[in-house]
Amino acid sequence: MARNRPTHKEKSAPGRPEKPHRKPRVAAKAPGRGQTEAAEAKKKPAPARQQPAALSFADALKPLLAGGAAAGDLEILHSSPLAHLEYDSELAIKNQGLALFWKHHRLAGQPEKIIPSPRARGYRTTSKRRGLLHGSTLYLLFGDKAALPKKGKPFESSPLEPAEHGELFAFLQKKLSEATYRLVAGHLNYLIIRGSYAERAVIFNVDMLNGPLVRKLKMLGEHLQRLPQPPVAAFVYLDPSKSDYYLESSRPAETLHFKKLFGPDKLAVTLAGLRYLFHPTSFSQINEAMVEPMLTKARELLRPAASEDLLDLYCGYGLFSLFLAPDYRQVLAVDGEGPSIRAAQENSKINRERGGRVKCLARRITASFLDRELPPPSGPEAVILDPPRQGPLPGVVKEVAARGPGKVLHIFCGVDQIPKSLRDWQHQGYRPERIVPLDMFPGSANLEILILLARAEG
Repeated sequence: MARNRPTHKEKSAPGRPEKPHRKPRVAAKAPGRGQTEAAEAKKKPAPARQQPAALSFADALKPLLAGGAAAGDLEILHSSPLAHLEYDSELAIKNQGLALFWKHHRLAGQPEKIIPSPRARGYRTTSKRRGLLHGSTLYLLFGDKAALPKKGKPFESSPLEPAEHGELFAFLQKKLSEATYRLVAGHLNYLIIRGSYAERAVIFNVDMLNGPLVRKLKMLGEHLQRLPQPPVAAFVYLDPSKSDYYLESSRPAETLHFKKLFGPDKLAVTLAGLRYLFHPTSFSQINEAMVEPMLTKARELLRPAASEDLLDLYCGYGLFSLFLAPDYRQVLAVDGEGPSIRAAQENSKINRERGGRVKCLARRITASFLDRELPPPSGPEAVILDPPRQGPLPGVVKEVAARGPGKVLHIFCGVDQIPKSLRDWQHQGYRPERIVPLDMFPGSANLEILILLARAEG
């Protein structure tokens, strides 16, 4: 879990064109009233069809929160803007906000009630803090803006994170504020914890990497391994650009800038009876408790048949492919070259006894690949489209539709990406049959939404 929205600037209205210079002309007979009205009507341009003004899901939620929340709680950039609510109240507000969002954008279909998370708080398997060295103190901050908090606390826990994450952050904040580790603190972009409910790893995102810095990080690693609940591994990721790096929204294609300090090379998680390995930089859902309900709902929506093939685009480490493989004739799992698709290949071997035929293909998912390289369907085909937060590349929806799949399950990890994608599907003759929101991100202003699409009749 996620996952950096572009700001759309409205185009300024064009200025009124200057009237061209005309030669004097002889006065003509004044037209009648009907002729004048007809002439004026021709001059007036036809009114343009107005598109709905930009409204984010967070914007739709704000008025619903205003009655009982403090002003600070309405800051959507805050790490957990809805975490102060009772969970039943949060779900009610999200259901109302989603209905308002759908109506405002005039979207087809009707969202079903949000499926609640089994864990409403303390659910995150990935969390991060931005590092800011101020004087001799390292501050570990929420968000991507390096600004000192108003309360002056060097670290604050989040109700959305497990207690083990808070303990690790608190320990590292104190250690990194010591003079011995000032070098690391001064070059720390982010401190990231990720893994599963059973095990965790620490990732130090730094803007510089040399011998002295690596030695300090290894010393820190020794301290981490002596904790009562130590992380299973620690890594360092080099990002000299100091970008807003977050594993949910930026996936390094290769591991050239990634170094292990201690522990195994891969993290592990067991979901719905399958064991998955994944690289620490690979995408993985941040709410482990919600993954099995999501997989089960995906199977219900797709209604797999033994005569069908499944094309799983943006397959990651094989989450959907391996879970659904026994229900299909065969599965083709595709993702870009890198650690995720290699993990999918490895996971296919690990879970071979479960059955099903899965072929993994390392390709960048573009319109050109779908049109020119991907073999055409050999029979009935269903498609899963689970792109990163920014959505599929231009032309991908068109090329997927050109394959003529009977069912498409488009998975959105952000509500705001839905209007454009649904209109793209409608232009290709597909309509939503079911819209199933899941509360993958309790306490936040976001939802995971599964949309089942089928060809519109006629």
